[in-house]
Amino acid sequence: MGDGRAVGEGFDRSAQDYDEILVHNRTGARRLVDALPEGDYADVLDVGCGTGFVTEEMARRFAVARVTGVDPSEGMLGRFRARVAGLGVDATVVRAGVHDMPVPDAAFAAVVSGMAFHWFPDKPAAIAAMARRLRPGGVLGVLASARGTDQEFLEVLRAVRPPVPAPWIDVFGQIQRSADEVAGYAEEAGLEIVDAWEERRVRRTTPEAYIARIAAVAGHLSAEMDPEEAAAHGERVAAGIAAAAGPRGFEYAFVKLFLVARRPG
Repeated sequence: MGDGRAVGEGFDRSAQDYDEILVHNRTGARRLVDALPEGDYADVLDVGCGTGFVTEEMARRFAVARVTGVDPSEGMLGRFRARVAGLGVDATVVRAGVHDMPVPDAAFAAVVSGMAFHWFPDKPAAIAAMARRLRPGGVLGVLASARGTDQEFLEVLRAVRPPVPAPWIDVFGQIQRSADEVAGYAEEAGLEIVDAWEERRVRRTTPEAYIARIAAVAGHLSAEMDPEEAAAHGERVAAGIAAAAGPRGFEYAFVKLFLVARRPG
C-alpha cells in the first residue's frame, strides 16, 4: 500500500481530473453529511480532505466558520484551497498524513474524512488520531470504500497472465474494512457510535472509464516500478477488463461504509 508520502504523490498526479473521474464520491459525501446530527459545527477538521467535496457539503448544511484541511498531496490541497475560497469559510491547509498531522487535540466540533480512510496505513490509530481532535460532544464522520468493493476487478487481476505484481492484489485486503470493524475502532478510541452502515451499488461503465478511475485512485501502487514493466502489466489488465465487459460495459460493485460517532461530553 505504501506510506503516506507515496499515496500523496500518487494523488498529486490525479488531482486535476479527480472530481470528474470520481463523481460518485460527491454523492457519498452528501449522504455522510446529511447523516450527522444537528449541531454547531463552526470548527471543522477535514482529514484526507482531497479536493474539498466533504467540506463543501458541510458548508452547505451547517454554519461552518473555520475549516482545517489535512492531506499529504499538495495537488489536492491546491484544489481544496480553490474550492473553499468560494464558500465563505476561513480555511487553513496542512500538508500531512493522519498519523502526523500537526493540529491541536480537542479543538474541533466535527472531524470528517471522505474517501481517504481506506488509504490510511494504521486504521485503528487513524480513528484514534481523529477522535483526539474532537471537543467533548464533537462528532466524527467517515466515508470510505468498504470490504467487497471492486471484487470483479480483483478477479480480473487474479486471472491475468503473466501475474500482476502482488501488491496490486494484496492491497484489497489492506485497505478494505467493514462498517462494523470501523465502528469497533471508534469505540476503542472512546467514541459513542451514532450510526454505522454500508451501501452497496452495482455500477456499469466503459472499460476505459473504469481503468481511468483505478489509475486516479491507485496510481501510487506502480510508482516504484519500472515504467515499461508497469505499462505492460497495465495493458494486460486493460485487456482483461475489456474481455470481462458485457454489452452495458464493465459491471462492478462499489460498497461505501459510513461511520458517525460522538465524543462523550
